[in-house]
Amino acid sequence: MKGSKWFLGGLLAASLLAGGVAAPVLADAPQICECRDGLEMEGTPWIRLMPGDMTGGYFVLRNSGDQDYRIVAAEAPIAKVVELHEHAHVDGVMRMRQVDGLELPAGETLVLEPGGLHLMFIGLHEPLTAGDWIPVLLEFADGETMAIHARVQRSEGAGEGHPRGHHMDGDARDMGHGAGHDGH
Repeated sequence: MKGSKWFLGGLLAASLLAGGVAAPVLADAPQICECRDGLEMEGTPWIRLMPGDMTGGYFVLRNSGDQDYRIVAAEAPIAKVVELHEHAHVDGVMRMRQVDGLELPAGETLVLEPGGLHLMFIGLHEPLTAGDWIPVLLEFADGETMAIHARVQRSEGAGEGHPRGHHMDGDARDMGHGAGHDGH
């Protein structure tokens, strides 16, 4: 769905022309997923409501088709950068690092959840508000894109997921966002 990229760009442009700060949000529940053939979103994608300029995004995507997929990038108008990340225990410490892709083989389910694989929104343009719907564009290895909408909400289980003071490997540390970027 290459047209999805135009959709997201149009939302961004409309927000800027209206004097917004590049964060088009929707008041009413939008279509959750403009899914590619064989893909189905389970539940509602969500973005964690957190203070600061970074946060995580989560969803469950099922591939009931015959084609393998690989997500290689993401973008959203609320952040300067969206990265694909994973958590791993290294020497007894939870570390987060950027990955170059998220595999979704035919017949499998990709789970992005706190403490595991997730989207990392870096450099938020403004604070998020609970209940807002945020458009996110996922790019696949074949160059096609897919638009989803994620709801901003607090997570259940406040101590889970992105613990304060964890360590991160990868480029975001070098982008001036702080060593370990507490608070997402």
